[in-house]
Amino acid sequence: MKVYPVPGRAVRDPVTKHVLAEDGLEVSEHDIFWARRIRDEDVTTTAPEKAVTTETQNEAHAVAAPARDGGEA
Repeated sequence: MKVYPVPGRAVRDPVTKHVLAEDGLEVSEHDIFWARRIRDEDVTTTAPEKAVTTETQNEAHAVAAPARDGGEA
């Protein structure tokens, strides 16, 4: 199963000691540590929704907008 941090929480991987990244971590369904984190609602098995940033919106707009020739006199 894959676990994701709950927003506002920082959970460390007990093996690597690194903070769990937002893109999640694949763990065993039988791992007691992660079962406890799920029960305590520090992590979830539901992937977070991707936030739409201004940069992403600008990129989408630039792709959708037709290109203009700069040849006006």
